[in-house]
Amino acid sequence: MHEAIDFFFFLLIELHIQVVTINKPKTMKKQMRLLFSLISIIIFQSCSSNDPEPKPTPAPTPTPTPVAEFNYTSSNTYNLNVVYFVPNDVTPPKDYHRRLSEILLSTQEFYGKEMERNGYGYKPFGLLKDDIKKRIKLIVIAGSKGGAGYPYSGGNGAVQTDISNYRAAHPSEFTGDHYLVIIPATTYDANGEPGGVPFYGIGKYCYALDYADQDVKYLGTDGVLGVRATKWIGGMVHELGHGLNLPHNRQRFTSDSSLGMALMWAGNSTWGKSKTFLTPADCAVLNRNQIFNTGNDVFYNSVTAAVTTIQASYDSTKAAIVVSGKFTTSSPVTDVIYFNDPNVNSEGTGVNKDYNAISWTSKPIGTDGFSIEMPIVDLEYKTDNIPYELKVKLVHQNGNVTETIYSYTFLDGKPILNFSTRAELAKTGWSVASFSSEEATGEGATNGAATTLIDGSTATYWHSQWKGTAAVYPHEFVINMGSAKTVNGFTITQRSGLQRAIKNAELFTSTDGVNFTSAGTYTFANTNGSQYFDFAAPKTFRYFKIVASNAWDGTQFASLAEVGMY
Repeated sequence: MHEAIDFFFFLLIELHIQVVTINKPKTMKKQMRLLFSLISIIIFQSCSSNDPEPKPTPAPTPTPTPVAEFNYTSSNTYNLNVVYFVPNDVTPPKDYHRRLSEILLSTQEFYGKEMERNGYGYKPFGLLKDDIKKRIKLIVIAGSKGGAGYPYSGGNGAVQTDISNYRAAHPSEFTGDHYLVIIPATTYDANGEPGGVPFYGIGKYCYALDYADQDVKYLGTDGVLGVRATKWIGGMVHELGHGLNLPHNRQRFTSDSSLGMALMWAGNSTWGKSKTFLTPADCAVLNRNQIFNTGNDVFYNSVTAAVTTIQASYDSTKAAIVVSGKFTTSSPVTDVIYFNDPNVNSEGTGVNKDYNAISWTSKPIGTDGFSIEMPIVDLEYKTDNIPYELKVKLVHQNGNVTETIYSYTFLDGKPILNFSTRAELAKTGWSVASFSSEEATGEGATNGAATTLIDGSTATYWHSQWKGTAAVYPHEFVINMGSAKTVNGFTITQRSGLQRAIKNAELFTSTDGVNFTSAGTYTFANTNGSQYFDFAAPKTFRYFKIVASNAWDGTQFASLAEVGMY
């Protein structure tokens, strides 16, 4: 304080000198009064004789540049969780919020219009967004690892762990069960092609990448950036389909030719360049997807369902496969889907082997029936002996989809359909006479025992012993039908999910349970649903024995859901 007073008196003297020097006596008095008033104010505000010496006032903390506020809203109860996941050693590409918002808003519009075209009304997926500022809500999450910790192969697990941890700490940021996870590319090749991160759909999660030039403005343009935009933006939209419960399927061979490319086939290669669409089967699934619906319905709770009977034939007049049947279900069915998946060039079956599956849909008949006609002109492959799987899928009110698979083939350009439900013999009075092994404890209270082979339920199954000393092939069991029966063939049903499915087996028959005669060797298909094997002529016997010699998975274990006669 004293230093300040000394300073002001020094200033007074200096100013007085200057005033005396430059002013005339007539005006000096007035200027001096003004000068002393100013000094008094300064001194009064600078100190007080009764207060301690004040501490210097710290400089104010710089205020960050304000971030634009967005008003994110949605008419849906559940919405797509769009996560921007950034490894801790990666700098996000420029302008990602705008670019990704424009991509996802156009994607949402595409899904909504395709639902409308397929008869469900304009019905896009839920997405939190600011309609005025054209931005979507991105949940930005910093990864716990560097880019190397989230590789393309297997990296999704580490990503999902970090997201789960973040959701546990910030539950209000998430409004649904479906995730689109976008990760900045961690590698670039010599030509600037991005990569290095997960890019696929697994369950309700799907993964895509981001790079600086991933922008809708390049879609449909010539050059590298246009090609790259179609590849990666189209790929994102395709993988999003998987994250929304959609399997692969393609356009029908003739009747869909004007629609372009089905998104869930190779639509990633046409996105933004030429026509791309969703099939009726896609839209039937999306119609009961959680984030495509308003209200507070409960989605994805467990369902018990089964196709109880099915009839299949070829109508030569209509040149069509005709399928009908009955089902039971614990959750109402909104649509029935029929996938015809050819095994082209021994490509195999299952996930990523179904790109060329061609589909149809129908509404259920009442609460438990279905029927469809499928013109074979819309099937591309009709060569002799080509294996086909017909997947009958029930779309349930709660969003789940259950399926039963049947096998057929072609001969002379016509489908050979031999999976129609037979009039099976009732199993009242049947018993298991003997078995080589069973798993008494390891498969739970209702499974593993040989008696499940004839309990009339395909939901239960027998399993060879694996606890303790594991049994090895061959595995066998003998069934006593209680009395002699005359039958036309036998049927088996693989365990649901095809775990430990039997491949090759031999059937033996007997009238006394002691002396058995071979009725032939058979190959059981690695498919769900009942399989029927006709005898060349009716046979009469009381006992039958099945001896399994190997498994589809190459292990020593065996499992079956049900056996029967018709």
